[in-house]
Parts: sequence; structure tokens; C-alpha cells
Amino acid sequence: MSADDVARIFAIEDKVERLKAATEGVAAAQQTINELTRIRRAVIRELHAEGWTFARIGAAAGLSRARIHQVSTQGPAPEGLFFGHGPLTLLVPDTRAGRLMGAPDPAAAPRLAEQLKELGFGVTIEPFAPGRPIDLMRDGLIVLGGPELSPSLRQLIANDPRLRRAVARPGDGRRGIEDRAARRIYRPASPDPHDIAYLARLPRLDGRGTILVIDGLHPPGSLGAVRLLATRLATLHERAANRRFSVLIGVRYERGTGEPVDADLLTPVYLHDPVDSRSRPPVRQRR
Repeated sequence: MSADDVARIFAIEDKVERLKAATEGVAAAQQTINELTRIRRAVIRELHAEGWTFARIGAAAGLSRARIHQVSTQGPAPEGLFFGHGPLTLLVPDTRAGRLMGAPDPAAAPRLAEQLKELGFGVTIEPFAPGRPIDLMRDGLIVLGGPELSPSLRQLIANDPRLRRAVARPGDGRRGIEDRAARRIYRPASPDPHDIAYLARLPRLDGRGTILVIDGLHPPGSLGAVRLLATRLATLHERAANRRFSVLIGVRYERGTGEPVDADLLTPVYLHDPVDSRSRPPVRQRR
């Protein structure tokens, strides 16, 4: 917030309106502080990993060694940069009309929103009308749902060069996801209740940013993906950072409740960047 913004708020005559404007300004300023603190922690971590001492980092930043060590452990976690910066919007289908193919579990968006708030983000949950186009040309979008829900999502997910939806086999209604290069189709097949979730960061159609997509083949898959984002975020950030990628997640869940009991990377994290199309193998979760 600039000095001009503060002066504008100070000049508001109506006390209630001045209070509202000041409150909104504080929230916006706190969001900026969270983002800058996260970036600072991430840079300190990166430099330290490259062999820089805290004293050298402090000298470069104009801070003492003790101060650098202090700020390196305070504030929002650096791995939160996986979600980008600024306020985030969770797009979820409006399911008031009933169950929809491709819709996430109703609890997925609130749980993810809570995780993001704990990471220091401002979060809004925004419903969209199933079967209709969605405005995806915006910053800070995270979509929970699959290509069956909107032509906009079908077009977005079709940009994934590695993973794509596979058609059901004759006599077998199970949906699946195909790993094109590996020539393998992943379908839920465990004797235990099991699902598969798709997680990807894909380019916006206008080429001016990216969108994070979370899509379970069935509702428990979306909950499993949210669980993995909570438990393995540092791993995902290490492998993908803010680059375009896609990965499949295996989810085991309780039969009666649909609650995930385990979620782990099922495939490597496939990077889509043309300058570096390498993928890294999954790391099994410690039990």
C-alpha cells in the first residue's frame, strides 16, 4: 500500500467507511508482508544450500548474521511458493443440483482453503456452473474438478503433454488416466478402496500464467490429493517449484467414509518445460 493510499483512506469522512477501508488496507498489507517474508526465507534457504554462510548472506542483504538466521526460520513456509503468490481462488463446481461426474468431494475445497490460509495466503472459494465455460484467464486459480465438468476444463487439461484421460474399456466402466510416453493406463484396481488423483500445473490458454488442477477420478481421490499437498508439499516444491508439471497420486481410503488413509506419488513428477523435460522418480512416503 502506497503513501497515497494511506492518505486517501485518512481523508474518508464517513467513520465507518474509513474503518472498512483501513481494515481492508491492513489485510492487503499483511498479505504483501507474508509473500515477501516467504520469498526471503526461500532465497536464504537456496543460498545456504549453495554453500553461503549466514554471515555472507547477511552482508549481502545488509543484515547481521544473527538477523538472517532468525528470519530464515520465521514466517510462512518457503514451500508455499509452490502455489505462487498473491490471493488465491479455488474454483469448485456448484453441486446443488446433485452428484456430478468429475466433481470433487465437498470437503476438499474447505480443507485445501484452510491449508492455504495456514501458509499465509488469502483464499476465496468460488463455485462455477457445471457444463458451462469458466473464466480461467485470471491469476491465482486452483481448480478442483475434472474435464467432464466444463468445456473450459477439457481444453485446459488437453494441454498436458504427458497424462490424459483414458476411455473406459468395453464391459469395464472404470475410468483411467494414460501415461502417454510410458504407454500405461492407470485405473483404480486395488482390492482395498483405492482411487487415483491428477495434479497438474497447466498453462492458461492466453499464455499469461498457469492454473493448478486437482482432479480425482472419484471424490475420495480429490481428498487424497489435498492430503498429499499437506503432507508432501516440500517434496512437490522441490521437484516442480513453479514450473509446469503433472503427476498421478494413488489414494487409499476408508470404504464407509471415503476418508483417505494414505496418499502417495504414483508416477514421477513430469515436468513440461520445453527447456527441461526431465522427470524425477517418486519418493515413497515413510510410514
